[in-house]
Amino acid sequence: MNTTHGLRYTGLILALVALVAAPALAKDVLPDSKEIMRALSDEITRSMSLQMEDLDKPYFIQYTVDDDISYQITSEFGDITSSDRRRSRDFYSQVRVGNYELDNTNFSGDSGGFGRFFGGGRSGGRASLPLDDDYAPIRQAIWWATDQDYKGAVETLTKKRAYMEDKNIEDRPSDFSKASIVELIEPTAEMDFDKSAWEANLKKITARFNKYERIQSSKAQLIASVGNAYIVNTEGTRLRTKDGGTLLIITAELQADDGMRISDSVSYYGPTPQDLPSMDKIIADTDDLVKSLTKVADAPILDRYTGPVMFDGIASAQLFRTLMAEGVAARVDPVGTQRRQLTGAGTLEKKIDQRVLPKSFQVFDDPTVRRVGEKHLLGHYGHDDEGVQAERVDLIVDGTVKGMAMSRVPTKKLSGTNGHARRTPNSGSAETAIGCMFIEDKEGVSEAELKAQLIETAKDEGLEYGLLVRSVRAAGIGSSESDMMAMFMRMQRSGGQQGLGDPIYAYKVHVDDGREELVRGLEFGAVKLRDLKRIIAGGNTPTVYNYIGFGFAGATPATSIIAPQILVEELELSKIEQEHDKLPILGTPLGR
Repeated sequence: MNTTHGLRYTGLILALVALVAAPALAKDVLPDSKEIMRALSDEITRSMSLQMEDLDKPYFIQYTVDDDISYQITSEFGDITSSDRRRSRDFYSQVRVGNYELDNTNFSGDSGGFGRFFGGGRSGGRASLPLDDDYAPIRQAIWWATDQDYKGAVETLTKKRAYMEDKNIEDRPSDFSKASIVELIEPTAEMDFDKSAWEANLKKITARFNKYERIQSSKAQLIASVGNAYIVNTEGTRLRTKDGGTLLIITAELQADDGMRISDSVSYYGPTPQDLPSMDKIIADTDDLVKSLTKVADAPILDRYTGPVMFDGIASAQLFRTLMAEGVAARVDPVGTQRRQLTGAGTLEKKIDQRVLPKSFQVFDDPTVRRVGEKHLLGHYGHDDEGVQAERVDLIVDGTVKGMAMSRVPTKKLSGTNGHARRTPNSGSAETAIGCMFIEDKEGVSEAELKAQLIETAKDEGLEYGLLVRSVRAAGIGSSESDMMAMFMRMQRSGGQQGLGDPIYAYKVHVDDGREELVRGLEFGAVKLRDLKRIIAGGNTPTVYNYIGFGFAGATPATSIIAPQILVEELELSKIEQEHDKLPILGTPLGR
């Protein structure tokens, strides 16, 4: 079962849900459709005979259907700003012509050398299927999209062959690999949801911000969804999985007296609305969010720091996501890629059998894990978007790179999928990505011991304090406008790389008495993968970080990073050099 499917295909509005005492629930049940599978199977068989003149016929076709129901509700300052129910049935085709060694994919010859960023090929065909289970209209839509997809595929393969004839291309891997056949039909998906009750809850939560005069903008966003995902391919896979999810994101933003914008969010995820915390818990967390932001706004600015940094809470998981999540996903450079033009994160494939972390550290990805403690994992799924059963893969063993997350697309060194093909929203094309990445330290110590090591390291370097970071800004679904602007500014300064976000909660830890003093206004210097070798010690308490980011196609696949606290020997941070907007002339009317 893929519990993230319903969250992947709803665009960029994600959000908030909360529980109330025993409301009357409305059950949404998706059709237990046999006509969709019949139409897919019949048309995919017929489509294998597609051929234009003397051009290549398809050697592989995959059809995917997302049959979904989703609710999206947004609330601000105690009122509802949008509330929608969406019923959709989206079809995607992937037609491959040529053969497994050379086909129409993995080619960026027409994209100016930036194929790695744009998926390295075509996105396939797409259509909206009829919502009624009427075999003939469903098959008609499938036929039309497949025909257009095939025409584009043969055109791309022709261009790719012509490009390759004119270039010296070394060690090009095959374009596709075979996978085991999967035959599985899960029961149809259903969800209990009371739209009116959730609207009332959202109003109650966002009205909480009205008592705080310094809050300038705030929002609660909700998505609750359920879906059936169909995958049919010409190798024989026939798969239908049910899935769903509910995501809550509450954001708030204010300004310090000097105009600096301070923002943060709290989020919750559960497979169903009933898996989320109580209203009392959410309200308490909302109040704590405002109190924390107010403290940051009133904290002094730290001009510069070079020395040991302890990453606690989600900050450690955010660091590993930034430095490692892309690298452990094996991806091929499409034919036509101009490396000198690329600035994105590179693969760790070239570092296989090389050490990148201390010897006590282990990293693995296991999308089959549903939860860690009380935390549900947003990156969980049972079968990937190529219909392959998800597997645990050991990525780093004793600090050394030993494996990679793999889709069915081979690389120069590796071939064979382990169930890590993930689609971006509103797209039929899949790319290798992590699901649930776990970082562990076999010699991990308690938080108190790690903090003591931070103090000792800072003292040895002659510093008056070490630095503790508990959260950084991360541009993703639900981020504030200032978070997005901060990301773009980092990319501008670093030549296109997002880099590690600015600290939200950073503390001086004084070496004389261990007291923590909140500071603000810092940004990290260049933080590289090699800095992970300089980890002095790790903790033994994991923190779950559920994340949906942004890509060129919109939202990226949902992932979870589970990491302990870490202490890095030395990093550089400096004051953010930025001209801030002045405070509003009049105070908020809500505070009157």
